[in-house]
Amino acid sequence: MFKKLNWKSFWYTNLFSLITLLVGIVLTAKPDILTSTCKVFGGIMTLLGLILLALYFIPKKRSQEMLSYGCTFLIAGILLAIIPSLLKFLIPVLFGGWILVSSLSGMYRNFTFRQSVPHWWIGFLLCIASAGLSIYLLTRPITVMNQTVKIIGIIFIIQSVLRIVSTILGRNGYKSAEQDFVDTTIQE
Repeated sequence: MFKKLNWKSFWYTNLFSLITLLVGIVLTAKPDILTSTCKVFGGIMTLLGLILLALYFIPKKRSQEMLSYGCTFLIAGILLAIIPSLLKFLIPVLFGGWILVSSLSGMYRNFTFRQSVPHWWIGFLLCIASAGLSIYLLTRPITVMNQTVKIIGIIFIIQSVLRIVSTILGRNGYKSAEQDFVDTTIQE
């Protein structure tokens, strides 16, 4: 069971890394795609909000959750469709915080593999670079508003490469952990 869990985790992490790598490349190459994407998602969310609110008014299907989700989707959808630049302001803050947390946990993960993986420092240095870019995003959200999408694309590329390198290098760490794994279940 221990080997299957690590093997699945290894492939899920790499699949997620490849997807974020593609998103990073698209965002870096075409940063203006965010505005049109916001308008499309805003329209979809507005439509979904209206559907949920319409379903709320059917007497047999009423639920408080349907009303709250309907209102939330409707308001968020209208804001995204009308003011996509609002999202451009929030993106540096949201993604900067997420990437900083991810980078710090990646630094810790790579540092813990230093005993069993000879090139652990590669992932560690990529985490430091990613953390530096995320701090730049967090400290200058207004000045980087125009460059945010490209920076996020670059960070996605760095994070994707980091995860792929970490999982490949960490595979040796998982293998050594599997060898040291002791089954402590008590049999009756």
